[in-house]
Amino acid sequence: MNSLLLYLGAIMLVGVALFHGVAGQRILISPLLRQRAGMMDETMPRTMIQFGWQVGTVLTLLPALYLFLVASGETGGSTAMILAIGLSFVGMGLSNAVLTRLKHPGGVVLTATGAVVLTSLYI
Repeated sequence: MNSLLLYLGAIMLVGVALFHGVAGQRILISPLLRQRAGMMDETMPRTMIQFGWQVGTVLTLLPALYLFLVASGETGGSTAMILAIGLSFVGMGLSNAVLTRLKHPGGVVLTATGAVVLTSLYI
């Protein structure tokens, strides 16, 4: 396993999480929560939308932490786990690219992040 690429993958995941949490909140979630029609006029659905969005942000940080710990030698690296992380992010990136017809930066960023993680297993 290539520690430098694992560090790079971890940094990329932190960047994805920060972009997701901050820009997604500003561009997507806040305008949605300003709507007051139908279910958006009720507290619980509004709270769950906000909560669910930021859960995705936090969950992106977990594989970043794992990659960092492996790269720094704090824990032994599992090839299966690193493979799963890499394939998951490549899959999410390609899905994003197809579903948004390449009009969202996530497709490229997520795919590139997964590719870096996968490459760490072979270099």
